[in-house]
Amino acid sequence: MKKTDRERIANASLKMKYVWVAVLTMTTIVYLLPYTYNDFYNHFLEAFHITDGQAGKVLTFFGLTATPGYFIGGWLADKFNPKRLVVISTLGTGLCGFWLSFCESYSMLMVIYFLFGITTTCMHWGAFLKMIKSWGTPEEQGRLFGVENSMFGAVGLISTYVILGLITFLFKDAGFRGGVQVYSAVTLITGIATWLYIPYDNEAKVDMGEDKIDFRVIGKVMKMPVAWYLGAFTWGYFMVRSTVPYLNPLMTDVYGIGIALAAFITTTLRSGMNMIFGPIGGYFIDKAGRSTPVVLFGGIATLCFTILIVFIPKRPDLFMLFLCVAILVTVSSYLNSSALYTPVTEARVPLKYVGTVLGFASTLGYSTDAWIYNVCGRWIDNYGDVAYNYIFILQAFGAVVMIASGLLLAKLYKKAQVKETNSLGAAEEA
Repeated sequence: MKKTDRERIANASLKMKYVWVAVLTMTTIVYLLPYTYNDFYNHFLEAFHITDGQAGKVLTFFGLTATPGYFIGGWLADKFNPKRLVVISTLGTGLCGFWLSFCESYSMLMVIYFLFGITTTCMHWGAFLKMIKSWGTPEEQGRLFGVENSMFGAVGLISTYVILGLITFLFKDAGFRGGVQVYSAVTLITGIATWLYIPYDNEAKVDMGEDKIDFRVIGKVMKMPVAWYLGAFTWGYFMVRSTVPYLNPLMTDVYGIGIALAAFITTTLRSGMNMIFGPIGGYFIDKAGRSTPVVLFGGIATLCFTILIVFIPKRPDLFMLFLCVAILVTVSSYLNSSALYTPVTEARVPLKYVGTVLGFASTLGYSTDAWIYNVCGRWIDNYGDVAYNYIFILQAFGAVVMIASGLLLAKLYKKAQVKETNSLGAAEEA
């Protein structure tokens, strides 16, 4: 007799849950399709015969639906079956991907990216988190999400390297469009595998805790300084991270690096460095017992190395110097990735508000998707190679925002700690 999903989950070992997490995390390939722009910048422009400014506008259409999706997605996961949402997300994204691979119209390109924001962030992320959370006991949550975090990085890095290899060596005629078709096919397969293999008990009561967004308390959250300071920090962090893809055209246009090698280097800097140095930053935050030292070190180092890049002469013979400094910029900024989530704990935000604070801050932070690519693309169209200095100045401003918001958060932490100490003292006296 076939077991129900509830029985499978109840009787599953931790190792089996790891397998489910690994399979389910494969569905995060849905995020790679719209962000092929980041990893294959020059390929993207060549395939669709568009300018840098037009490409930036396409990403703006994605940001219009993806950014509010961080709020909407949690609500959808509470209202509908998360497993079905994940499957629909993969099928919808895969079909849009195939449409993208045959797209010849700039208008249709913008429509597809608008839909990508709906099929990815809105439909997938909240449901994806809820499924993983439903499988584990409170004692297993850390390990399950640790596996998810590692798999998420590995899926992105390995997939991009494989597609780059296929585009370079096998798909010489189909090119980038052939790579998009592979992405799309794999996305559909992961959706089918999830539907057939991955269990989910829709009647289970899943306490999303700090991942839950409560629309009823948004007004109260918006009055909390921590929500705005964390939102500003996230905004600054993603301003830095969103400018990293422009290293790709800079390397080809200014330093004369081949398109394939530039894509490989950019992917390694954008995804590989985050896989390594994000956890290292988290380790030092745990060791120090607070995030402020790491945030200030990461922000100041990012600012200094970004300013240094601006002053490096743009000559092919100085490429290795440029690359070394670019590595230092990404290493410094990615040390701060773990600090996107610790402020709610350090500021002693009540658990019932944590999910909404994080959702609000994420919406502010990811709002860079709605404008930054459009601005940078237009700069390149209008100012040529000089535009890259403007982009690095924008990156430096992001680092300044990280530093300033980090200092403001540090003041909040001290106030919260003093308040907590006074409360404990009063309780002991009573």
